Amino acid sequence: MTLDIAIIPAADWPALVELFERCNRADNIELPVYLDGDWTPTMAAARIGETLVGGVVMYGYFAIEAVIAVDPAWRRRGFGRQLIEQIERWAYARGGNWIALADEAGSCVAPFVAALDLHRLNVEVELQLDPAQLPPLPEAPDDWQVRLAEKDDVATLTSIIVGAFGDPVEQVSAFVSDRITHPRHRFVIAEMAGQPVAALRLLRAEQTIIITTFGVRRDLQGRGYGKLLLLTTLHRLQAAGYQDIRIEVEEQNTAAYHLYRSSGFVPRRRLGQYGRPR
Repeated sequence: MTLDIAIIPAADWPALVELFERCNRADNIELPVYLDGDWTPTMAAARIGETLVGGVVMYGYFAIEAVIAVDPAWRRRGFGRQLIEQIERWAYARGGNWIALADEAGSCVAPFVAALDLHRLNVEVELQLDPAQLPPLPEAPDDWQVRLAEKDDVATLTSIIVGAFGDPVEQVSAFVSDRITHPRHRFVIAEMAGQPVAALRLLRAEQTIIITTFGVRRDLQGRGYGKLLLLTTLHRLQAAGYQDIRIEVEEQNTAAYHLYRSSGFVPRRRLGQYGRPR
């Protein structure tokens, strides 16, 4: 049997999404397939003749983050290995690299990565807000303000994000400019005495709100501004009727993990990142 793996147009995505959902049900997992996230994915279908037996969802171009699935009825035939090898060829042809994302709850993950000699490079923990564990909103200083960003706040947001993470100014400015007017993205800015100190971004996916791009200016970290911004935002989201609020953090970032846990978030799933050193 010859497996044909090819990029497919958006019109053919529904069949592949249904295959991923079927795998989720069979394995009791949740593969990270985001059609309305930060980046529009690229999808490839794996077929035997006209039969769809697997596929891959890829995010990014040079640094590919890939999620693969093989129909439960077609497993143990080497199709997963062929998908990984094709992802690797695409990434290296572009002069880039790749990682494969996997829900760590899947029982097939460990034997699959061992068979392909893949290395776990990192783990992202997804947490979900438990309303019963959300602390009361603390009293804020008189000169503290939290507001939604407007389209003329690109420079302000850029300065906060650059100051928090040290990313290149041009790259951050382009990132903010692209998303600040997007209907699924809202930035939130915290200010002290009129000076911007922290920011975060709300990504809305259907009824879920994902908190991301959360940072405090490096020279103002350790003063509680981040937690105050986070709790203020969480209370406002709850008042607006949002119940499914999530955030992600690298497993090794213990400071951020403890901040989120103390703010009412509880672990929901772990996403392993696997690859091969070049």
